[in-house]
Amino acid sequence: MANHLNLTEKFIAFNESILSVVDFNYTYSDSDKVIYEVIRVINSTPIFLELHLDRLFNSIKLMGLYAPERGVITRKITELLKANPVAENNIRISLVYNSNSKPDLLIYFIPSTYPTESQKTNGIKIKFLNANRDNPNAKIENINLRANANAIIKETGCYDVLLINKDGYITEGSRSNVIFIKNNYLISAPLKMILNGVTRQVVVNAAKEIGIQVKEELITADEISSFDGAILTGTSPGILPIASIDNHIYRVELPLIISLTKQYYNAVARDISNFKVS
Repeated sequence: MANHLNLTEKFIAFNESILSVVDFNYTYSDSDKVIYEVIRVINSTPIFLELHLDRLFNSIKLMGLYAPERGVITRKITELLKANPVAENNIRISLVYNSNSKPDLLIYFIPSTYPTESQKTNGIKIKFLNANRDNPNAKIENINLRANANAIIKETGCYDVLLINKDGYITEGSRSNVIFIKNNYLISAPLKMILNGVTRQVVVNAAKEIGIQVKEELITADEISSFDGAILTGTSPGILPIASIDNHIYRVELPLIISLTKQYYNAVARDISNFKVS
């Protein structure tokens, strides 16, 4: 099956070139391996760029694939943002590995949605999906998992789904990480079981800055009622309080959630301020 890119804005970076999306046509097959990152852009600044690139290259290493030069990717992102300045949108870095020894590098803007003020204040609804990632530490495109998650999201109107692996443990969201709150500390699934999201990393660091302990524990669906609250983290959502998981209701106005949210957006502001265009 041929897969097409979902492009927005005017330009795309393809290997060494910056091209108009009007003249660009590219497809890849289900058999191609795609390693990717999605980065939020605010005022033409790619937020937490270095952390995203660290994870991209870790994914490449875990899969034993050829890695392009990091400087090339950074330069093409900068060139794309200069050609197409945006106030806010997401860009996607895709490395498509097919029969060639080197991957195709594509960097492009994608359709992006962000939380409403109501979702930030009142929280979001989450459902469960029984699913496994073959290599959870690597960010690899999984078309079937995405389709199954999207079907539940469309049917129920939930914001995202939490994955339950074959052993019955909650791992992460289909496009996010989940962190539970209990007795003023944070609990998440062990890192070996999840993709360590960039926003999750920033939130965990923010928690440590204000003296909040972070634990890694195995969590089953039956245990969600034992927690005081929960948050979802991700590139587009940032940090969001969870109002419910299936039929269990959480408080969203916990002081810890309010403090973490403030610390996270302070980190975003610092990253924008410190970003230097090469």
